[in-house]
Amino acid sequence: MSGIAGIIHFRGDAPDRDQVQQLSTGIAHRGPHDKALIAEGGAAMAFRRFTTRGSHPAQPVTDGPLWLTCDGPLFSGSAQDVLARWKDSGPRCLDEISGEFAIAVWDHQRKVLWLARDATGSRPMFWTRRGEKVAFCSELPPLLRLPWVSREIASDNLAEYLSFRYVHAPRTLLQDVSVVPPGHLLRIDASGEHLERWWRPPWAMPGAEAPDEQRSVAHLDRLLGQSVERRLQGDSSVGLLLSGGLDSSAILHHAIKHAPDLPTFTVALSEGIDESPFAARVARVMGAPHHLIRVSDRQFIDALTGATAAMGQPLPTAAGAVQQLLFAEIRRHVRVVLSGDGGDELLGGRGMDQIAWRLKKSQLVGRLPGPARLLTRGVARRARLNDWSASASEFGMNRAIGGSRVFHSAERVTLLADPGMVRPGIRRTALEPLYQEVDSSPLNNILHVWQRGWLPEDGLARSDRMAASCGLEVRYPMLDPELLVFTAGLPDSAKVHRRRTQYVTKWLLRQAMENRLPRQLLHRPKRSLPNPLNLWLRAPGADFLAEQVEGICEHDSDLFVPDVVRRLAAQHRSGEVNHGLRLWTLILFGLWRRSL
Repeated sequence: MSGIAGIIHFRGDAPDRDQVQQLSTGIAHRGPHDKALIAEGGAAMAFRRFTTRGSHPAQPVTDGPLWLTCDGPLFSGSAQDVLARWKDSGPRCLDEISGEFAIAVWDHQRKVLWLARDATGSRPMFWTRRGEKVAFCSELPPLLRLPWVSREIASDNLAEYLSFRYVHAPRTLLQDVSVVPPGHLLRIDASGEHLERWWRPPWAMPGAEAPDEQRSVAHLDRLLGQSVERRLQGDSSVGLLLSGGLDSSAILHHAIKHAPDLPTFTVALSEGIDESPFAARVARVMGAPHHLIRVSDRQFIDALTGATAAMGQPLPTAAGAVQQLLFAEIRRHVRVVLSGDGGDELLGGRGMDQIAWRLKKSQLVGRLPGPARLLTRGVARRARLNDWSASASEFGMNRAIGGSRVFHSAERVTLLADPGMVRPGIRRTALEPLYQEVDSSPLNNILHVWQRGWLPEDGLARSDRMAASCGLEVRYPMLDPELLVFTAGLPDSAKVHRRRTQYVTKWLLRQAMENRLPRQLLHRPKRSLPNPLNLWLRAPGADFLAEQVEGICEHDSDLFVPDVVRRLAAQHRSGEVNHGLRLWTLILFGLWRRSL
């Protein structure tokens, strides 16, 4: 883990060294062991490093007019190797890099700054510009300490946040700050900015036939094993986040071949459903040491403010506070931890079986003769049977699938103080560009959008910031470039497989783990990181809810109608309506805004 930052002046005086040092101090937690700062002419770059055994030399690295600094582990060489490739072939070398990275390159001769993120956005890259000044940083809060960066809310993006619980890159909730999207390259010079995609996975063509299943299972298993091995190399203190689900169990199977004493970690809340026994059983079956970390209600409440500050944006879910507490405890044992994040988005998990059934309805209507099909879809639209009326080939876009659905348009009308912020079509506006990037089968199209939205904006962002705040590095075996390419080329049926009367998610990975896990563990339903989103607010968290609602009504009445916020809370407390997700979305926004 590391942190990078810099300030570029395309004209005028050199960057204020104190401001660059301020950025470096703001990311010190990402690299407490080593630091460097270089400045020349109109540019200055800072680097912070978290050292592990086998770490490469410090950065930034230079070669003639080029400077390069990189956040994240590289598995195909060092930063110096990347710079040599960049000098030879420019940004095209990004395709050759194996790692989890965000990169900044400055060319003194051409006066050009490049900012890039890896294919899935496992490492962050924020930036801001005011006239001839540009600053970039691994995290958002340090940029707000620059005197020329405002803290004004980007009210145009508020509707997007209220719909999804996050804002899609390059947008943020702040007027002056942007973020480089995953798999993109940003070129900045005196004349302006140019953003382009450098990562384009080879998605299967519509109607592509499934490859030989046995060979596909073996190939997937081999690629995952290689990915795990890469992420274990060079480090003596590595652990694994073990949920008891399929992804982390598969990673553990491969990891213990190289690290037989690899410790595993699971979190459980003191209240609510406790699924930690599943993880403990997987660890027992595979012979791995296991640690259970329990989090109390009091610990959770106390952690929310710190977790919000660490996130630098609204937490996508209150589970971020639980995650931070988990990471703080893990850091007492290891310095690097493997995570199963990305398995759902690559292999077709998280409710994709239900989406497959919904898609089936659309496909049945699509097989009807032309007049009957038009009539049936017309009737379905009037009856609001939207799955039946949607086009099968564009099912994800037609049904606006691509993340949480929190506040619908009509609900935003009553909630928002300014009708101009409602933006009725925001969900389609946010998702349509992502669907336009891919032309594959219906379920693959949805997975692509999850990889471009839900994964980097929620899971990976939360994991990165919470771990960094604890001095821990997280690595993602499921997100290796070779796995991304292979899984993208698979048709829907290889991921969500029709087996008799049901759809089975992550089909190939389940086949690979068939003889490695007991059946009860192999086929148990997918669960998320435990978080108190609903019932907790009604009883043990009732006082907390009341306090937060009044805070929103007092401090955020310029954005939200207080009476509507209070009504949501009252209906939730009484059990009349479950507004848990909506209330948490408002609470987490309020905590963040008051932290600015």
